[in-house]
Amino acid sequence: MMPGTIETMAWAYQQICTGEDPWTALGNFTNAWYGYAKGIRATLVSEPLVRLEQETTYTHRWAAFCAASVDFLCDRYGVSCPDWVYDPYYILETPWWRTRQAHNPSMREHLLKITPPPFSRRNICCNNRLFQNKYEIYEWTQEARAKGITNPHEVWDYARQKEISVHGA
Repeated sequence: MMPGTIETMAWAYQQICTGEDPWTALGNFTNAWYGYAKGIRATLVSEPLVRLEQETTYTHRWAAFCAASVDFLCDRYGVSCPDWVYDPYYILETPWWRTRQAHNPSMREHLLKITPPPFSRRNICCNNRLFQNKYEIYEWTQEARAKGITNPHEVWDYARQKEISVHGA
């Protein structure tokens, strides 16, 4: 069943710009992407973000993050990526370190190695496990059980191996 509001990426960005916690807004979007609206993924990302007249560093960074997220998810799930994500506007001039340990040189070095390309191309340095999701883990545990795996540890191992094959270690 579809909710009254389909939480597109444009909607998530608008929510961020009006004060919603970015992770809440993006979480609502990913609930649509992975769950209730996965059959219309291209629609969830087709609408360009609306640029603000009074943009801030904060809103510009999150716009770039949203564009990188769309690029990443479309590539990962075989969805045609909309042209709006390739606008140079979504490339930050200076690196944005998405970690609490941004001043730690070893953390920066680590992030430079693991940041997914759609983010690094936009000068966003972040973890490579941003878009893991509970829906896939659940499906993979069910798949393991359907294959006759009953030991909980083995079910988890099966799901973890599937996760690694899709999302990396």
